Amino acid sequence: MFLKSNIDYLLEKHKTNPNELSEKHGIPQSTIFRIQNGLTENPRQSTLKAISEWSGVEVGDLLTKDLRIMDMIPNKTSIETWDSNTPLDDNEVEIPFFKDFSFACGSGSIVDAIANETRKLRMSKSTLRNLSITKENAVAATAVGDSMSPTIKDGDTIHVDLGRKTIKDGKIFTVCIGGLFYCKRLYNLPFGGVRIVSDNSEEFPEIHLTSDQAKDQCFQIIGWVWQIASIEKW
Repeated sequence: MFLKSNIDYLLEKHKTNPNELSEKHGIPQSTIFRIQNGLTENPRQSTLKAISEWSGVEVGDLLTKDLRIMDMIPNKTSIETWDSNTPLDDNEVEIPFFKDFSFACGSGSIVDAIANETRKLRMSKSTLRNLSITKENAVAATAVGDSMSPTIKDGDTIHVDLGRKTIKDGKIFTVCIGGLFYCKRLYNLPFGGVRIVSDNSEEFPEIHLTSDQAKDQCFQIIGWVWQIASIEKW
């Protein structure tokens, strides 16, 4: 169904007319005329092969795709498959990826947990460098719950900088409160207090802790959430 428009486009693109196409590539002018005028949509396979060889376009694409639109799509690149055995690119590093980040609120050492985590995500060195995040402080984890919905949904992947623990008002941090792990927006309060805010405020009211209350509840900032990766589910 696209052959007619594709032939017109290719002749224009290659600055060629039916006469030149016939002389140089052996495609009868009458055949080109019939295609251009919609008189045939099923030319011989030999004709389609000759058009393909001249234009560099696969026969299947000639018949089923709008080449004018395809050429307007920028940065068409092939996608290569890779797995855990695929070597890292020069601009890549691997960072730990935790399906369960609750270890950060336990009594164990986060350094030991990172060293023992076998799941990894690939990350661009330049991305980390531009944000002044060291590889050692970069981790990723699966978010659980909907207290930060719609910003962070259940199952999203969050990237955390373990090196940034100083509260900057309104930024999202991973925190530990009373032995439980959360993602929350944090705000400074006077005298060392902290305001803890959920984006889903209707179901999760904000919490205010004084400095003493924060100590009593073992409040701990684990790191700054600098990236959130969402995948839509069907």
